[in-house]
Amino acid sequence: MKNSHSNSRSSNPNRPGQAIQFSPRTDLACESSKPYENVPGTIYREWEKFGIRITQLQVLNGEGERNTGQIQGRYTTLYCPIIRYWENEQIEQVSAILGALLRDYAYQSLGVKPGPATTVLIAGLGNRFITADAVGPRTADKISVTSHMMEADLCDRVGCCRISAIHPGVKGQTGIEAAAIVQSAAAAAAADIVVAVDALASRSTERLAATIQITDTGIRPGSGIGSRLRGIDRDTIGCPVIAVGVPTVVSSATLVYDALEKAGGTKTSEQLQGVLQEGENFFVSPRDSDIIVEEVSSLLSKGINKAFFAYWA
Repeated sequence: MKNSHSNSRSSNPNRPGQAIQFSPRTDLACESSKPYENVPGTIYREWEKFGIRITQLQVLNGEGERNTGQIQGRYTTLYCPIIRYWENEQIEQVSAILGALLRDYAYQSLGVKPGPATTVLIAGLGNRFITADAVGPRTADKISVTSHMMEADLCDRVGCCRISAIHPGVKGQTGIEAAAIVQSAAAAAAADIVVAVDALASRSTERLAATIQITDTGIRPGSGIGSRLRGIDRDTIGCPVIAVGVPTVVSSATLVYDALEKAGGTKTSEQLQGVLQEGENFFVSPRDSDIIVEEVSSLLSKGINKAFFAYWA
């Protein structure tokens, strides 16, 4: 789970009677405390398709970075109902939106529309043996890979991109950072672009499995839960990286903080502040996260396949 732009918590403990000093961890740009509309150095727009609200923030320069707290690049967010409750028609509609957005991101990154000459590497990040973190690997499992058919010229005949897929695991499993494995795989595949898929951490339970984020700024595995690993981005991989993610966990500290806010609690003691800080090391997911992760990975793989395999759809 990750994003290179998660909020950091305050390191200054509170004295009794002070207002709560707490910044919940999040991987979502849309959960920044700073407003995005009419901000110098940015372009912000909203639209709706098939009843799905879509927002896009483009940070243009250093001024935009200072005003938003996000690094230069594009951040697109789809606000959806909880994915596991969708009908087949909704899945097809949102996967079509996702596919179109990914094609546009690839076009903006490469300067050409993706086609038979484009080599795409799908990297499913995360630990497949931890349910809430298995979005990336399960998505990679469902990708229609085509690079092995190059000699038969089927990519040219069908009109799809040359697609490879990997799930590099996590450092605790392999002893190697995911960024290093993705970098090697991208070089071996001669990838023009990498699509990195991962589970995210949110600061709101309402966004779990109900938000899809796309960004061209890359991703930092584990940043949403406090890990400090190398980012997977253009600088480290050597080609453009599009990051796609869905939040599946929220920190227990955030749950406590939200409960205090709803109850009108605006003061805290040093002891309670310590509890909140300790709670940032523990994350919770919905009780039906196994079903959610399966549905989310199916949706994301459909969108990716529409973008680069059947991109005429």
